[in-house]
Amino acid sequence: MSKRSSRIPPSGRGAAEPQLEALEVDWDSESIIPTEIEELLAKADLLLQSYWDSWHRRPIEQYVACDFRDVWRALHAVKSQNLATGNLFCEWGCGFGIVTALASKLGWDSVGIEAEEFLVEQARSFLRAEAICAEIWHGNFLPEGAERLAKRQANHASLFHNIPSVYTDESLAVDDFSTVFAYPWPGEDYFLKDVFRCYGADQAILVIFLGPYELEIYRKVFR
Repeated sequence: MSKRSSRIPPSGRGAAEPQLEALEVDWDSESIIPTEIEELLAKADLLLQSYWDSWHRRPIEQYVACDFRDVWRALHAVKSQNLATGNLFCEWGCGFGIVTALASKLGWDSVGIEAEEFLVEQARSFLRAEAICAEIWHGNFLPEGAERLAKRQANHASLFHNIPSVYTDESLAVDDFSTVFAYPWPGEDYFLKDVFRCYGADQAILVIFLGPYELEIYRKVFR
C-alpha cells in the first residue's frame, strides 16, 4: 500500500466545511458481555493490577485506564448498527492495547498507537498471549502539524509526546480509518475532536470515552 499523509480539506468560498455530528447511539450500560470477552477483560484487569502494584518502578503519569466494559458495549453498538463505513479501526493512545483487542474481537482490522515504548511492548505481548490479530504502532497518534489546532498555551497531555507522528512511517494515515477511539484527559476532548474533524475521513466515526457511563460518538460530515 502506498504511503500518503492526511491533510486538512481545502476551504474557501463555496467549499463545504468539516463538522462533527453527534450520534445518538443506543448502547445499554447494563447489557451482558459475552463470556469470551469477560474472560479477556479479566486477564486485562490482572495485567493492569500487576502494573499498578509496581507503578513506582516504572511510573507513567499519563496512563489512566478507561472502563473497558462500557467501551466494549459502545463499540459493539457502533459495529452492530453498521455505523462505520469501513473496517479499519484505530485507538489513539492505546496503552496496554485492551481497546485495540476489543475492536479486533468485534471484527475490525484494528491498530493501536502508543508513544510510550514500555506500553507498546506490553500491548504487543498481551495481543500475542491472547492470539489477537491486531497491530500496535509505536509513535505519536497526532498527525504532523495537528498541534496548531490546540489553543495557545494549551496543557494537553497529547502535546507532550516527544516522538514523531507515526503515520510518516506507516502505510496508513488518519483518513484511512473508518473508526477512531480516544480517551482524552479532562479538557483535551475538544482538541482531539478538532484533530479528527480536520484530519479524519469523511463519514468516519469518533468514539470518545469521558468517564464512567459517559461516551460520545460522532460522525464527520461536510456541510
